[in-house]
Amino acid sequence: MSAVNQRSDLRWGYLAQALNVGAGLLLLPAVVRSLPSEDVGIWFVFITLTSLAQLLELGFLPTIARNTAYLFAGARSLTGQGVPTDMHATGQVDPALLADLTQAARRIYQWVALLGGLILMTAGSLYVLSVMTPTQDRSLVLGAWWLYAAGNICNFYYGYVNGLLQGRGDVASANQVVIVTRASMLVAGILALSVGSGLLGLGAATFLASVSGRFVAMRFFRRGAIALPERSRETIQRTVKLLWHNASRLGVVQLGAFLIQRANVLVASSFLGVSAAASLGLTVTILMTLSGVAAVILQVRMPRLASAQATRDVNSLRGLYGEIWLIACGAFFAGLLILVVAGNWILQSLHSKTLLLPTPLLCLLGVIMLLELNHSLAAGYLTTRNHVPFVRAGLLSGVLICLTSLALVKPFGVAGLIAAQGVVQLAYNNWKWPREARLDLGVSWGELLTQGLHRALGRQAPHADGPQNIRP
Repeated sequence: MSAVNQRSDLRWGYLAQALNVGAGLLLLPAVVRSLPSEDVGIWFVFITLTSLAQLLELGFLPTIARNTAYLFAGARSLTGQGVPTDMHATGQVDPALLADLTQAARRIYQWVALLGGLILMTAGSLYVLSVMTPTQDRSLVLGAWWLYAAGNICNFYYGYVNGLLQGRGDVASANQVVIVTRASMLVAGILALSVGSGLLGLGAATFLASVSGRFVAMRFFRRGAIALPERSRETIQRTVKLLWHNASRLGVVQLGAFLIQRANVLVASSFLGVSAAASLGLTVTILMTLSGVAAVILQVRMPRLASAQATRDVNSLRGLYGEIWLIACGAFFAGLLILVVAGNWILQSLHSKTLLLPTPLLCLLGVIMLLELNHSLAAGYLTTRNHVPFVRAGLLSGVLICLTSLALVKPFGVAGLIAAQGVVQLAYNNWKWPREARLDLGVSWGELLTQGLHRALGRQAPHADGPQNIRP
């Protein structure tokens, strides 16, 4: 890939991720200005419930993208664990394997959409009813929820397309799909709120944006698709099982991540009320937006990391990971400083009815999220070896945080929820996975960041020791 294409992919990636996680942030001024605190709290409940349903997707999206990248790097076979070793010397794509992967991915996401729809429309509706205040219109809120849920079910059904686009190296197209979807949501949501349609308008905007994004995704997918042979049900089912091996492990990790990052919003809604949850949800949403935008470099570089692992290009791995770390952590820290200094001032200037958490709690949560970003980058790198070593740690941490939050929410309120997350993560995940990534690359932090800086600046990095320093 040329340097020009790399820069283009990175620009599209930043714009896509900025809109993917930032459209909600850009929509927030209209939300907090137009809706009362109770409706703002319900809106964050909508977001959290769909995040919970998305756990049904398990880890199939990154697993599909990674295995597609292996195929386009020349893999002759795929394995449930480990990097493929049987490679075409010329990087030729095996059409039969690609057909198996495509059909397996489609079948998986059909089941994800079915199960996700059942959960959102039944259990999700019951939870929304349980946290509503007496002053809210039940039929209006439920109508908004059903439209919002339907949009997310549409995303579930066609979600595999993004993984295939990313894996085959069509990163720009995958990011353009995200841009269309999220920009549509942003524009339609602002228009809906400006005409006074409230939560119902936001639900309709979500549904319309999802449909438009999926339409664009299928057009991109068909435009660059390779002619694929027909495959038997048996070979497709074998590929489903192969994908399940690591996807199920990533799914457990995602469940842990939900419990770590999002479950506290539901705890706050249940124990402190939707008005208190509004402030926490607003702060968490903004910090997660910063984290997501900062980590876009990992998403953009993931196909190249997977290809470098498949071909054992050690120096590229070191430079890529160092560059990812510098850009992601630097961007998040800069955004956090702006938020601490000017966040509430900006919200007040927008006449927001909901503000951020008090500054000490905001700073504490910001540091916790920075440490989360650091070990998430390391965990993302480790998955390029087609191995997921952090399954038990992720799930156990999430469960411990939930239990600790439930114990601390009554006596300490929001401060207890934040402390629960920070203490549990600091005990293990915050230091374990960055250390594992560095040891796997076989370099010191100083050497790693030096190579990353050279790569970020477009310079030729000095070669470190060869593959013999890589831990098997």
